[in-house]
Amino acid sequence: MKKTVFLVTLIFVIGLAVYVSAQGKGSETVIFEKGRMPAVTFPHHMHQQELNNDCTACHDLFPMKDGIIKEMITQEKLKKQQVMNSKCVKCHKDRKKEGLAAGPTKCTDCHVRSK
Repeated sequence: MKKTVFLVTLIFVIGLAVYVSAQGKGSETVIFEKGRMPAVTFPHHMHQQELNNDCTACHDLFPMKDGIIKEMITQEKLKKQQVMNSKCVKCHKDRKKEGLAAGPTKCTDCHVRSK
């Protein structure tokens, strides 16, 4: 009986831990639309894994909320290319200098026009 209660409790705790860790992680991908430039499909979960779930690497500029970057640009709380230049491109260039795998650093590498 004690073993059964222990196993059920253990399974519940593990399940709860998995559930809690999956919350607040955002979308798998995020679409950034930028006026006249083509939209960017951002692999959000991939970046979380690369950053070891350090959300503050990006979210020190803006809170975790759908559509917040566009909203903050409209409210003039962020400049139009502030996130891309100060976060994306900077991180990719820094990783490249360190000899690590890095993403694109040119606008047209992310803002791809369909053919």
